Amino acid sequence: MFPLLLLAGCAGADPTPPADTWRGFRNDGSSCTTARDLPLTWGPNENVAWRAALPGYGQSSPVVWKGRVFVTAVEGSEKEKLLVVAVDARTGAVAWKKEFAASQKGKNNPMMSRAGPTPVADAEGVYCLFESGDLLALTHDGGTLWHRSLAKEYGEIKNNHGLGSSLAQAGRAVFVQVDHAGPSYLLAVCKADGKELWKTERPGRTSWTSPVVTTFNNKAAVLASGGGTLTAYDAATGKELAALDGLTGNTIPSPTAAGDLIAVGAGENRMKPDLKASAKSNCLVRFGARDGRPAFEPVWNGTKAVSHHASPVVHQGHVYFVTKLGLVHCLDLKTGAERYAERLDDETWATPVGAGDRVYFFGKSGVTTVLRAGGEFEKLAVNRLWSKEDYAARLDAAKRAAADALPKPPEGKGPGGGPPVPKAELEATRYSAVGDVVYGVAAVDRALFVRTGTELVCIRPAK
Repeated sequence: MFPLLLLAGCAGADPTPPADTWRGFRNDGSSCTTARDLPLTWGPNENVAWRAALPGYGQSSPVVWKGRVFVTAVEGSEKEKLLVVAVDARTGAVAWKKEFAASQKGKNNPMMSRAGPTPVADAEGVYCLFESGDLLALTHDGGTLWHRSLAKEYGEIKNNHGLGSSLAQAGRAVFVQVDHAGPSYLLAVCKADGKELWKTERPGRTSWTSPVVTTFNNKAAVLASGGGTLTAYDAATGKELAALDGLTGNTIPSPTAAGDLIAVGAGENRMKPDLKASAKSNCLVRFGARDGRPAFEPVWNGTKAVSHHASPVVHQGHVYFVTKLGLVHCLDLKTGAERYAERLDDETWATPVGAGDRVYFFGKSGVTTVLRAGGEFEKLAVNRLWSKEDYAARLDAAKRAAADALPKPPEGKGPGGGPPVPKAELEATRYSAVGDVVYGVAAVDRALFVRTGTELVCIRPAK
């Protein structure tokens, strides 16, 4: 009964987040917001309220709770230092910084996860996960509530690029998905004291997707995608409710829930490339019941759209899939019919944000394309964080600095140990995470917070 009592406050998924908060990875897992008066245009010297230099390096998205922005980072040649930083949302001043020792060290280079998991926040605190397996909770003022080492308790994290899965939350519980070469699992932890509520084993697999909380029969359920399968678990007990097999490439993009509909994102399987199977796996399913039992029912399968890093976004009757090279596919939510496929103005790793009649695509090198939501391709704005010249100079300097730290690719193999590719493509992949990479964003009333590896930028109109 203990887990059930602690989860009594989450009979269903948490309600729509307030517009002055961005509570976790993709906000509530949808990457949509009700925030008002978001900026439409900006530039290096326009509508940029402040830029805050961050310590170390981090790939997690910012989270916002009523006036404070929280980010994580790692530091040291073996990522031995774990950092949590709170920034004043109005001024950009660092409110506090906390440092913790990593319980599992790892290589610190652009090919590895570097503070990849995004925290979650609520009225009581901020809950953080690092690729070292360190899971901890802090108050909004920086006091430590608790600190656990999943690596020490459940075994070393064995992931060839490091753990990248972000946290999810519902009620008084935080959910952790660990898919790796060791024993994989989904874990529920009590926010108040960090104690385990339940732990469910998953088949051994390597993925970097994040869990998502949805509702089934007015009760919270946790969705976990990875290793060819989409699985739903009871949030109160960890019991498996339903599973959908036969997916290809669902190792990085996370699923997106919109009511009883689940949009699944999938990229190319580098080890055994099959673009047709990957495209089919960018699909829509309904989380319902079959013969009185929970089940996933296919609504439509994809035919062309492929995701890579970014997760799908469901917004105003359409689903948006975007590749890492910045090709966006807009599909009709009900039918899966393609409304358009167009090239954006930048490569895109961060998941887009749906807000009112707009969809924001935050490009990897700081170029954001704002589209009108709907089935017609219409650019509303193209915005830059840096000028072309400034970005090029910064990138060149970053490449020189990273040259010695980058690992050499295996002889005769391509990225991730896959099939060989041309030398130019291989070198581009090696340096793809070098420089000012835009990893994630948060949106609240009148403001956007954009996070790169070493900087947090607030975009907000002057008036």
